[in-house]
Formats: sequence, structure tokens, C-alpha cells
Amino acid sequence: SLDYEPSPAGLAQARRAVSSYYQVRGHQADPDRILLTASTSEAYALLFKLLANPGDEVLVPRPSYPLFDYLAALESVRPVPYALEYHGHWSINIEALIASITPRTRAIVIVNPNNPTGSFLQQEELARILSLCEEHHLAILSDEVFSDYTFAADPTRMTTLAGIDRVLTFCLSGLSKVAGLPQMKLGWIVIAGPQEARQTAHIRLELIADTYLSVGTPVQHALARLLELGASVQKQ
Repeated sequence: SLDYEPSPAGLAQARRAVSSYYQVRGHQADPDRILLTASTSEAYALLFKLLANPGDEVLVPRPSYPLFDYLAALESVRPVPYALEYHGHWSINIEALIASITPRTRAIVIVNPNNPTGSFLQQEELARILSLCEEHHLAILSDEVFSDYTFAADPTRMTTLAGIDRVLTFCLSGLSKVAGLPQMKLGWIVIAGPQEARQTAHIRLELIADTYLSVGTPVQHALARLLELGASVQKQ
């Protein structure tokens, strides 16, 4: 940990640990599609820098955790809410989502599962959202920090969007929720989508991350073991 290895995307061994985290859950996330951050909040900041100019808009769910207003404001981006509705279960009001799109919209934020509703994104909802993103050239930011916390399996839900190949998609998670260790300060972004768009986004994200180099080296070396220990936290 005393050796200085300035790697904008994060140390290779740490990115392999994140890749293994997804593999154990039946998903593919190659290390070269992963970029480490100091937290999910920082991941949002990097992505807002990547996707939006000052005054541009991102669509965020309501109800949801109120952090988006602050994160967007700090990047001079306008958060525009779209409604979740309850009819025996929580779901996205797709018509409200469509109505929220303007020429300045750059991305749709999905919190999966949502905080505080606990609702997962359903496959049929994702199908419509992907079509919207293709039509309006929008990216998806999928906040998946609570995806390990389920009561039972459900084949209709999406646990991660790491395998999406139709539109540019960024999956966010980290030690804060996965292992109950917010003080360790390590999160990550998995970049998904069409190959060319994905590679371009990765190059630009590395440039942004290289400006900060914010992820500490000791926690990167410890990441594989910390992810293993997270299983006991999730069980509790």
C-alpha cells in the first residue's frame, strides 16, 4: 500500500474483485468495464460531469433518497423528478417519465431497489425505458447499492443492468451498502451499453477520475476480502 500506483480506473486487482462480485451473482462485468470511486456519491458526480453541461437535466425518481438534489446542484445540473406510484406494489409511472423528457434531458436515474420503497425495477419497465433512451439518446444511471438485500428471488425483477447492451448504462454500487462499510470509502461504476459508446465513455471517465485519483490504495488491496465479509452483513 505504500507504493504509489496512480491508476485512474483503480488497481487491477481491485477491479477484478468487483468483477468476481458480479460473477458470483451470475452476471458478467469485465474488469476493463469497471471504474472505482471513493463512494457512490462521487460516482454520480463523475457521471454528471461526463454526461451533462451546466443547465442540462437528469430524471430522478420520487419518492427517493433526497441526495440527488444536492449532487446535481453541485454539478450545475437540474434534477427533474418522475413519479413512482403505488397500486398494491410500487412501479414507475412511465407516462410521467415520458412527460418529463425535454431537449435538455441527458440521463434517467433508476434506484434499484428504490430507497425508501424497496421496489425493484421490473423487466417490462426496463423494456419501455430502453426504448425511451434509444429514442431520445439518453443514458441510464442505475443505482444498485441495495441489490443484495432481497427477501426472495423474483424472475420478473432486474437485479442489475450490468449486462445491458442497447444504450449507454452505468451501474453504481460500493462497500457502503454491500458490506455495511461506508467508512472504507470505496464504490464503483460498471459501464455497459454498445461497445463504441461504452469505450468512449470509459476513456472520458478515466480522464475525469485521473484529475482526482480519490480512491485510497489500502482499501483497494483489502477489497476482495471486504466483499467476502459483506455476505455476513447481508445475512444479518
